[in-house]
Amino acid sequence: MAPSKRQAVLIGVNQCGYDVQLPALRFAESDAQDLRAVLLDQDYGTFHDGDVKMFIGPKATWREIKAYLREIVVGSGPSDVLLVYFAGHALVPEWNDQLDAYLVTADLDPEVLPREPDNGLRMSFLKQDVFEAFAGTSFLVLDCCQAGIYADADRRHFAAMHTYRTQVDRHSALLACPRGGVARESPEYGHGVLTHHVLRALRGDAADEGRRVSFARMAAFVAEQGIDPPPAQWVKTYGPATPLTQPPVSRHDRQALNTPANPGIIRPCKNPLEDHGNSIMQLLGRMFRGLNRPRYHAQQGGPAERVELIRYAVDADSVAVVEFIGDDFRVMDKTARFDRDLFRPMLELAADEAVQYRTSMPGHVVSDGGRRRMLCVPVKYVDERVVALAVVNPAPAQLEMGEPLAVILRAVWDSDPVDDPVESEMTVMTALRIAFGRLPAPVYEYAFTIYQKLIDSMTMVFQPVVELSRHPAGVGVHSFEALARRNEREISAPLAALRMAYDWGDRFIIERDALLVSKAIRSYAEAAGAAGWQGIKPLSVNVAVRSLLRDAYLQQVSKALAEADVNPGTLTLEISEQDPIEPGPGEDWPQKPLDYFHRRLTALAKKLHINFAVDDFGVGHASLARMAELRLTQIKVDRAVLHHPLAVDELRLVAQVARYARDQGDAPHPRAVVVEGYDDEAPVSLRQIWDLGIHHVQGYFCGAVASASLHPLDGDMQEQIASRIKGER
Repeated sequence: MAPSKRQAVLIGVNQCGYDVQLPALRFAESDAQDLRAVLLDQDYGTFHDGDVKMFIGPKATWREIKAYLREIVVGSGPSDVLLVYFAGHALVPEWNDQLDAYLVTADLDPEVLPREPDNGLRMSFLKQDVFEAFAGTSFLVLDCCQAGIYADADRRHFAAMHTYRTQVDRHSALLACPRGGVARESPEYGHGVLTHHVLRALRGDAADEGRRVSFARMAAFVAEQGIDPPPAQWVKTYGPATPLTQPPVSRHDRQALNTPANPGIIRPCKNPLEDHGNSIMQLLGRMFRGLNRPRYHAQQGGPAERVELIRYAVDADSVAVVEFIGDDFRVMDKTARFDRDLFRPMLELAADEAVQYRTSMPGHVVSDGGRRRMLCVPVKYVDERVVALAVVNPAPAQLEMGEPLAVILRAVWDSDPVDDPVESEMTVMTALRIAFGRLPAPVYEYAFTIYQKLIDSMTMVFQPVVELSRHPAGVGVHSFEALARRNEREISAPLAALRMAYDWGDRFIIERDALLVSKAIRSYAEAAGAAGWQGIKPLSVNVAVRSLLRDAYLQQVSKALAEADVNPGTLTLEISEQDPIEPGPGEDWPQKPLDYFHRRLTALAKKLHINFAVDDFGVGHASLARMAELRLTQIKVDRAVLHHPLAVDELRLVAQVARYARDQGDAPHPRAVVVEGYDDEAPVSLRQIWDLGIHHVQGYFCGAVASASLHPLDGDMQEQIASRIKGER
């Protein structure tokens, strides 16, 4: 992994571009130069000379600036920092409805813009193509008129700035004035007013107790200076604590504070992985993305592939898979240089440890007293036998990681790093998360980007829900459920990948659900269009309880529906049975959990016009209380109920609950009930289900497997289903 970078792009323009009817400025270019001096100050600057790029005066051309910024974005990593500063004029063309503005560069030609609107440095370009795409933490300072337009620039992408995305969460901006406001220069200060106070802040006036000046403290300091009009802030939750400068404590300040010359600073508790963050990222890079990764022949099997990949990744002399049986052992797979007889003494020592501590230690190191060291990592237990990886002389930097290295290797062995490197890498990240809890910030953020990539690689297929009838013409596809698959050919869901989100918390859960619902709606709209049906049949998509409690997820749902031009009334969100309905850590709900959640669903149904269902009743957290008290929802019955000895009685109870509101006169219709997972092995017949008043069934009984395309039932299947309902088959 490349080392993290701190880069700054500073732009200052006094003279306007071609034919721009705006007065020349006096201090914009010197403002940018003074900011550069602060960032590079040898006593408190945190940037290096080669990483601060200046675009001043005639050299500040929009083509060069845009190309340079995109080059930074393309090469960015999660731990990188980018600061962009502009001092100059802003131009708001009349033809763009005030939704965007141009930062006036030396070569801006307003006459060309109506025909070529991208021939300039647009605020929307900075937002969409720079900061949304930048992988790390980013900051923007605009000292120009109309700076507040940046907050609304290009409203087509405005909703995206409020979704639960890493890049947006890690972007903050300080804007000289609100939309329609005027930024000013001050002869008294010799600077733009905003920049004058920004420089004061960075030189130490906004420093915290540790003498660090973060973007958040700088922005707060500037806001307190009584500037008219007041500057606008857009400070997000992640990133603003990144220090931009760290001024030393002056002698005068030390005397005033009556503190010693070296008062010390307060630091947060140290993460046990903090010292190994770089080693972890380097190991992952070699394991999953190294240009020199070993290439394998088709005839090689899984273990042989993995031992060679592990040897390469940790730069070991050799690696073997060893089975320990009591005091004895046998070598199952090995790389070329593993010598069983040479390493016998170390393997015999390792055998005792592996058997005695097989479940209490993730690994141990054996030494022969000389230069050879062997890392043994148990990966499988069968009765009294232990299968372990034996890694001979891994790179010292890797071996010094200790337990984290053992956890990583165990996770690699349990996954498929050769054929499915993305999921394997996420499996490693999740194993570290489970073993050590909080991870260093760069590792955590990198894991988030890998999980996004993993979920985004999935394909959506659609399984039909069949409407039952005693007449063949009445049997047909009622709706479809969207299901995530690694590819269209796979029948099983990628449960391991989907459930990883629960080990990481709300942010990953919400991102997973937001990506999947967007993909499902988009794919479904395309499939429905290709199917040529009149109208569009209802679609259901799974969702976690935690996602429904967050507006960011629901904004993504609304955006996806609007972009695909799908009627919200056709969408049903199925509440996962895996999730309890209860407050998260530190949350305080004003009502009982089911009451609170029901009110939330009711408000969402009125606002967004979408529907909800209780998924997989009968398993997990999909209890009778959930089904009965979430009265707004449809009910989907899990296939496990069909195979219960009292299946018919349980289905009768579900049907009664579904009819209860109608029977009490509180609703015009009973709640919809769908029996899931029905197949020819089910002990309950379609006729019994029909007689209970349940008329919707989902499963493979109808011969229609889940597919990326949508198909109606054929005539023969309609006849068969109708006959089964009438008891003729």
